[in-house]
Amino acid sequence: MIIDMRNCVFSFSGQVHLDTYALDIERVTVDPDRYDNLAINSLRLSLEAIRTQVDSFACWQRRCRLGRPSTNERTLHVSFLVQQLLDLTFRETEGVLAMPRSYYRLERVPDYSTLSRKLSSRRWTTVLERFIHHIVAALPKRPVVVATDATGYSGRKNGWRETKHMQRALEDWVKVNAAIEVDEFLVLSYELTKSNVHDSREFSNVWDQLPNKVVPKRSLADSAYFGNDCLAAARQRGAASLHAIKKNARNFERPKNFYQKLVNFAHHWPNRFAAVYTKWAHAETVFSMIGGRFDYRIRCRSEAGRKNEIRVKLALFDLVLLAMRKEFWC
Repeated sequence: MIIDMRNCVFSFSGQVHLDTYALDIERVTVDPDRYDNLAINSLRLSLEAIRTQVDSFACWQRRCRLGRPSTNERTLHVSFLVQQLLDLTFRETEGVLAMPRSYYRLERVPDYSTLSRKLSSRRWTTVLERFIHHIVAALPKRPVVVATDATGYSGRKNGWRETKHMQRALEDWVKVNAAIEVDEFLVLSYELTKSNVHDSREFSNVWDQLPNKVVPKRSLADSAYFGNDCLAAARQRGAASLHAIKKNARNFERPKNFYQKLVNFAHHWPNRFAAVYTKWAHAETVFSMIGGRFDYRIRCRSEAGRKNEIRVKLALFDLVLLAMRKEFWC
């Protein structure tokens, strides 16, 4: 259904901001029965999505002809995803996988020591990075608004948001700098660093890893990314940068670079800037959803294992989100 507005509606004076859209009433209106059905079958849909995506993904495993046969990488892949989905330890994962063994067509269930050792290997760093790209690359080419932000994961009781800012750099956090698709809540790209690495240093790396089918039209970020280098990196991909500025940012009569132009726009048209920038909070929403669904704590102790565990969380979040959306809107 298309809603038409007469020209008199747009007769304004002063500073205003209005975005008009063609509204799809059937998409906006939520059917309670369909929503209840989705909530009831959320776990089943997630388990089905794991099997479908793993079956369509090529592991390229090389098997040795001599010696003890290696564990099938498809089995390990399913094990890591199920572990994060159900928030299990490695020992619990070994016991739980004995039940859906026939459903996932597992040759044999690996023991907990094998799961822990394999997840900490460099091989699985490459496999998980390819798997995340495999999930996102299947989506159609589209223009997107990208929100960039950072969060942290560790084995501590207190989460990233509950830890003081100065204390984070002194603790063993794994920092995730991620690019989030606004309104769709998908993790498009990411970069993992130590907690003492500033957000702005990884902005260009995160944007360089955006999928080819993504056409960024706007970049949203907090004041940690207000530097001219971050603004230029987004501009190189054709995106207009709307990053938060410092409270003491000085206005420029004749702006020359991207930073000065951003400051002038935020000062001269604050209502327009705030109306567009407000969707930056979608990045915080994604981090909260990942922590609430798959827990913000990580169990591995090695550096490679900790990062791979976070990669599993990010891949599983996109996988489950796409499975739910397909079921709800089809």
